[in-house]
Amino acid sequence: MNLFKIVFLLFFTFFLNAKDFRTLHPKAWQQSNLNNSAIALYGTAKFSTIQKSDKIELIVPKITISDSSNIPVSIKSSLKAKSVALFQDKENKSLIIVFDVLKDDIVEYEFNIQKEIKGTLFAVVETLEGELYYTRVFVDVLCLACVRGEE
Repeated sequence: MNLFKIVFLLFFTFFLNAKDFRTLHPKAWQQSNLNNSAIALYGTAKFSTIQKSDKIELIVPKITISDSSNIPVSIKSSLKAKSVALFQDKENKSLIIVFDVLKDDIVEYEFNIQKEIKGTLFAVVETLEGELYYTRVFVDVLCLACVRGEE
């Protein structure tokens, strides 16, 4: 591990009190099934109470995406959150990212992901009260190499 990564991890762990979800919930990152991944992250009882919410925005380009290695994603919510997670279906690993949200922080994240095949992204917000809410959006990925016959 290079020095930059070590300093980066130390900064987020100690100064921002960030949680390492990979260490806390390792099985959640190994699952290819969305439900199994969410249950490993939140537990069966909590996940069984999840509800759809219009207070979460999951923004992904509506057009067919031609660069599957650089898909812009934005998650915004007016809910007071404890954590925000992004899951996908149709891929090897379901859980993409988890954000640990500090009390009174605004939920507004922008980042890029890689997704090889079309499918659905699910954003899950865990509120300060421990309730789970979600929204989802379909992503249509066009593999240009496949269309041109390249490997």
